[in-house]
Amino acid sequence: MGSMPRFPTSTSAYTPSAVRCRYRFGLAERDAPPEVRFIMRTVTIIVAIACLALAAVAIAQHAPALIGEQKPSRPLAVDAAVAIPQPNPDTRGADQPGTLTIGDPAPKPKLARILKGATDFKGPTPGKVTVMEFWATWCGPCKAGMPHLSELQEKYAAKGVNIVGVTREKPEVVEAFLAQKQWDEKTRYTIALDQDDVTNKAYMTAAKRSGIPCAFVVDGEGKVAWIGHPMSMDEPLEQIVAGTWDRKAFAAEYEKSQKAARIMNVVRQESRNAQRSGDYRGMMKTLDAAIEEMPDDNALRMMKFQTMIGPMNDAEGYDFGWKLLKRNRDDAMMLNSMAWYTLDDPKVGERDFEFAMAVAKAANTAA
Repeated sequence: MGSMPRFPTSTSAYTPSAVRCRYRFGLAERDAPPEVRFIMRTVTIIVAIACLALAAVAIAQHAPALIGEQKPSRPLAVDAAVAIPQPNPDTRGADQPGTLTIGDPAPKPKLARILKGATDFKGPTPGKVTVMEFWATWCGPCKAGMPHLSELQEKYAAKGVNIVGVTREKPEVVEAFLAQKQWDEKTRYTIALDQDDVTNKAYMTAAKRSGIPCAFVVDGEGKVAWIGHPMSMDEPLEQIVAGTWDRKAFAAEYEKSQKAARIMNVVRQESRNAQRSGDYRGMMKTLDAAIEEMPDDNALRMMKFQTMIGPMNDAEGYDFGWKLLKRNRDDAMMLNSMAWYTLDDPKVGERDFEFAMAVAKAANTAA
């Protein structure tokens, strides 16, 4: 019986170049001795991280330009919005559309008090454009956008536009906020207190909007013409005031975005259920159905990939990952996330270093 093959004990035999020569031609990592597996993985990780570092630099250099190219009229500009705290959120009907949308008559607000601005404001006026903006004193993005709202109010004041900031906080909280000179000076538009949450429910809850700040632009016909983040409403507001806004076209665009949001709400709920129970089969069915509904949404595919190689520890996860790589070779940010998740996330039980290296290289090339 022949003796077992001996592996070199000299450390020079295990240099990266030696390892590459020995295992370039089809010998799997799992077939190598422990010392070699360790070095192979270490070399792979180092090279992958180097690729990712280069990709990250390139992404950072290009990101401002990409962000600057985004159109301000996008309906779901929620990057600078915060969720409204809900002590016991009710997720029933998460997949159902809201009862207030584009083209609907604007609800009549019920306000407890006007703290500053147009103290005689009762609600949207026929023939005039009104902006109902929902905010809170604790909301950073709300406060960051106040100077911009003031500028818009001053710009369109002569044309009868009225911007009304509505909060459902306690009067003493808002009064103390406005008593500060900086915030009093930055809010040069109408500030109002909601009455028993009636106005918030009529607008925010009815439209299924969960993040603030959020603005509803009501046109001269008294109908909701636009809904979105206040920092994104410059172009729509200008066209609505000028009478050139295509409300029907935006309604279709908005409904598409809202449908996507509803699908994501259901996916997130299934994800929470799976995390609690440890059973991800229901979540995967929901994800597959969502991907079928939204075939161009890579976030859903990314979630599926991460779930498969992470908590599910599914051997087919990397097969799906290779398909994802082939499909998105030009998406440096996504590839970067895939590689880092594979290499670094503690939820990943089995790390495929060959896959991580391929994705890292692709991210570097795409960037």
